Amino acid sequence: MGPALNQKAAEHSSIWQSATTALNHYTGETGPVNINIKNLFSEVFKRHSQNEAEEIFIAGTVTTTPTVSEISADWGRPWFFSRILMFFGAIFMLLVYIAADMGNSNAIPGVIMIGAFTVPFSALVFFFEMNTYRNISFYEVLKVFFLGGALSLFVTLFLYQFVSFSVQNQVYGMMTWSDTISVGIVEELGKLFIVIYFVRRKNYQYILNGILIGAAVGGGFAAFETAGYIYNSGNLLLQTALLRAAIAIGGHVVWAAISGGALVMVKKSERFNYRQLLISNFWVFLGSVIVLHALWDKGIELMGSLMITYITLIVVAWLIAFVLINAGLKQVSRIKQG
Repeated sequence: MGPALNQKAAEHSSIWQSATTALNHYTGETGPVNINIKNLFSEVFKRHSQNEAEEIFIAGTVTTTPTVSEISADWGRPWFFSRILMFFGAIFMLLVYIAADMGNSNAIPGVIMIGAFTVPFSALVFFFEMNTYRNISFYEVLKVFFLGGALSLFVTLFLYQFVSFSVQNQVYGMMTWSDTISVGIVEELGKLFIVIYFVRRKNYQYILNGILIGAAVGGGFAAFETAGYIYNSGNLLLQTALLRAAIAIGGHVVWAAISGGALVMVKKSERFNYRQLLISNFWVFLGSVIVLHALWDKGIELMGSLMITYITLIVVAWLIAFVLINAGLKQVSRIKQG
């Protein structure tokens, strides 16, 4: 039993190293990306004071942004995102109890809102904590989350006017590969255009900043879209809210984070211009996101389970995100070295 488990672990490690080495090449770095997941989330299970939490949220102002010498090039140990998740999760369960068991329909809007926002917002806080520069305030992040989410939804719906879907989709509601790829292209470009706006507005130069801005736009998009799905689900409201919450961790938030990180990766310290979008390394990451989105919407069942498909796509998306975070930390090292 022991040797078999060791062999399987070695195989998984080999797959991870091969995949991250290949992706890392397109960030300009070399070798595999080694992540100690246990260490990354080690602070989640420790007690933290309110002062520690408040210190996280006051980052990014003129007086609280650290100097280059004060920032760390090591992997962060985020923890506050888990408290946000538990806090809103508890509120969600309370509202569900009020609506379902106590029969008070006035709680249903709260179920929809909290159910839609809990996971995307918690994931956004994770990326906020991972921004080791601490140069973007939470006030700015909230603006991008709400305004960027709404604008990206608007742009996406505008772009959909120029897309034709198959007869199969229009008549039977079954999406072909052409349909899912079209959806992936339209929605990822819709979010990307808004990410570009915010990146260009402040001329963000750091990969970790791009990841955070992308996550904010994607998180807002995910929250608003999910609220719509829950609202329109009728008697399946609770099931829809729970399913969408469970899989949101690997959807729009991380997809847009990847696009945002890749955008700043190719932009570097220059002012943004659209020629930068033609750089092949950028399209490796944007193309990966579009493919992930298309596979997500296609609903292929792996081993007879759609949930296994979602889990696989979530793992792949986070693998790509971690590669970009690693590139962002390497960028920190180079900046600190002068």
